[in-house]
Amino acid sequence: MYVIGLDIGTTGAKALLVQEDGKILSKGYRGYGLISDGRKIEQRAEDWSEAGAAAIHEALEGFNPILVKAISLSTQGSSTVAIDGNGRTIGNSLTWMDSRSTAEADYIEDKLGGDYIYHTSGWRITAAHDAAKIRYMKSCDKYADAKLFLSTLDFMNLYLTGNPIIDPTNASMRQLFNIETNDWDEGLMNASNVTRDELPRSLPTGGFVGGLTGQAAKDLGLTAGTPVFNGAHDQYCASIGAGAVSKGDMLLSAGTTWVVMGIGDKPLFTKSFIAPGKHPVDDYYGAIASLTCSGGSLQWFKNEFISEDFKEIDSKVLTRRDKTKELFYYPYLTGINYPDWNFSAKGAFTGLGLEHDRFDLARAIMEGVAFGVKRALLDYSENGYIVQKMKLIGGAAKSRTWCQIIASVTGIDIEVNDESDACALGAAMIAAKSIGLFTDYHDAARKMVGIKEVFKADSEDQKYFEDKYKNYQAMWQYMSKYYEK
Repeated sequence: MYVIGLDIGTTGAKALLVQEDGKILSKGYRGYGLISDGRKIEQRAEDWSEAGAAAIHEALEGFNPILVKAISLSTQGSSTVAIDGNGRTIGNSLTWMDSRSTAEADYIEDKLGGDYIYHTSGWRITAAHDAAKIRYMKSCDKYADAKLFLSTLDFMNLYLTGNPIIDPTNASMRQLFNIETNDWDEGLMNASNVTRDELPRSLPTGGFVGGLTGQAAKDLGLTAGTPVFNGAHDQYCASIGAGAVSKGDMLLSAGTTWVVMGIGDKPLFTKSFIAPGKHPVDDYYGAIASLTCSGGSLQWFKNEFISEDFKEIDSKVLTRRDKTKELFYYPYLTGINYPDWNFSAKGAFTGLGLEHDRFDLARAIMEGVAFGVKRALLDYSENGYIVQKMKLIGGAAKSRTWCQIIASVTGIDIEVNDESDACALGAAMIAAKSIGLFTDYHDAARKMVGIKEVFKADSEDQKYFEDKYKNYQAMWQYMSKYYEK
């Protein structure tokens, strides 16, 4: 017996074929691109379904498709596509990176108030979310025939089963959903100029969506009627796939933007706009914050200034701690969202001397990004979320030096898992639990999530970083006043 976890991300689709004991048998992948023009960042919704089918085909090579008993999905959030009365897309999807609807976001905030929007949806109002994007789309003649406005999960569920079903984790990111009542919110819908019948039906993560249609089964190489169970947003799936399923756990997803998600037993609303939402694990909530351009900072620096590969960078920066004692990096190349929300801020190195080389600067970047994680942990702690351990996934997990820096800066154990595709694995775990292979997500995590290595704080390094962090923050207090103007 097999299950499939399918991740529809921003740049591609990944499929994992997993057998009933939790062992990963094979993987498939198919990439796709973005269509970018200034503030307009779009994507063909058909790329999601075509790449998903191709990824599953690749994962199934050499295996009997009749043995696949369940499918579930992990998806990017806040990417919106309009659907006409015949089930066809109208134009491309407006992705979560699209920012053309700033005026619409301002209108919604003026109409409802930022406090109402945040405490209802769990998210601060921005042009990235669907509320503003749908209001913008409704103002364009192009979308006059639209009958549905779907995000990635509900579009994929429509393609697979004929039923456009969303889950609460994706629904909340549309900024049209009340995270307490678990239903679309009349106030948010009215301000966004969208009606209930133009939105998908919501079912809990793990709920039965439907069986594969004949056409979808043909596309995927599977049997018609194969059960599809409702998935979740990719960060929530990643937390399941990384084993962050207990109170006090934190997921650190270290991509271009680093995302932290704390797991707790209550929704977390803060002055810094941490985003709370119902977690697929019963009785728990997730609490999300994004540290923009964190991993992107090191990638930018390597692209522009370092020809050596990341393995060589890792080796070189390892011995540069004392040499970079007064060298700081502030990773604000695209401004700051969480926790200061100042998009005028810029990135900076301070404390440069003639003695420093490019690897010293690379070390400073790693430390500066780790200081951002520490700052987030302090904010979570001040608001009642005490983190006991952190699960690290993404590019930084491949850097032993960076992992150790994060552990020593934060004083928190950093766990790196065997499986790097945590989003797709989380989706597979949802599918497996839904057909009864595991009693709950804790059981699934025990059997499906393997820990590759644990990084613990070095006591000497921890004291060094405590002092350096104080100086880092003191310097920023002076610098931030400039950007406040």
